[in-house]
Amino acid sequence: MRSPYTVLGVSSTAKAGDIKSAYRQLAKIWHPDQNPDDPQAGSRFAEIAHAYKLLIDPELRLRFDKGYIDARGRRQKPPARGNTANPFKTFKESTGTAQAPPRPSAANQSSDALDEAKFEDMVVHIFGDAAAKKTKEQAAQNKDQTGQRTKTDAPGMDEDPLTTLDTLFKKWKARYKPKTKLAATQHQIEISLETAFAGHEDEIVFGENETVAYEIPAGTIDGAEIVVPSPNPQVYGDTVVTVRHQPHARLRSSGSDLHGDHPIELAEAVLGGSFVYEGIDGPLRVDVPEWSGSDTVLEIKDKGLPTRFGKRGKLHVHLRVMLPEKPDPHLKDLMRSSKKAWYL
Repeated sequence: MRSPYTVLGVSSTAKAGDIKSAYRQLAKIWHPDQNPDDPQAGSRFAEIAHAYKLLIDPELRLRFDKGYIDARGRRQKPPARGNTANPFKTFKESTGTAQAPPRPSAANQSSDALDEAKFEDMVVHIFGDAAAKKTKEQAAQNKDQTGQRTKTDAPGMDEDPLTTLDTLFKKWKARYKPKTKLAATQHQIEISLETAFAGHEDEIVFGENETVAYEIPAGTIDGAEIVVPSPNPQVYGDTVVTVRHQPHARLRSSGSDLHGDHPIELAEAVLGGSFVYEGIDGPLRVDVPEWSGSDTVLEIKDKGLPTRFGKRGKLHVHLRVMLPEKPDPHLKDLMRSSKKAWYL
């Protein structure tokens, strides 16, 4: 198991506040609920919690720093002063050579066992329990019938210790490399503007019968993409749902804004007035300024689709000046008299 200082990313002189801050940040990142697709998140989170528990307790931290307990909190014999063992040297020597040395005495056997234990702790420290177990099994297989060690056949065992460590690390990383994430599938859904305004819940079927519910939030704009996580990442990829707005009788969307047309008579365009317009969430009165033409666009704030932070887009009403369905004699006389006056 790795050093708790390494797990939390703090120095051996870090204060309690720094340890708490590092723990909170890492726990938030590696919490299993935040990483549902990562099978290693649970063990990583547990490792972070254990490291915090060991370092936040002053007594446990002091015992670890002095070597009385290991990274797992287990008691161990503290190293002798001025006689620190080199685990890489022990590792290389424990594998043996082509020329077998004489059978060791009982004292030497005890020393060898201690060196092997230290090396096992080193492997646990770097790679975890599984690597230590495999290394121990490999060492047992390399003993001959007389109990003497023979030269190992594993690549790198009799090479430089740093080269050996690099080789071991590469193999371990390749063996536990996470599986490649499956490609996401595409799905498109059409909703009304009323549904886009209010929000909606829908479902996606993965495979034959695995159904996952997802939410279309209120204010979802045309072309928005919603990622629906796979219920089984080893079998199915995620699904990306593209939301499209259906054609509407009165309105059309542009982002969070809504647009609509409204006809007005010539007299209303010249003199001004007001009318009732049916918006996405009910009727509203709209004022028409004097001398409004067919290029006039009236903007009404907070009458579009919902946006973040509780706000809404705008409603744009495009005015269209219309003549009466039947010819109006008074309007024609007015136009004739106006034309004569302009001419004179």
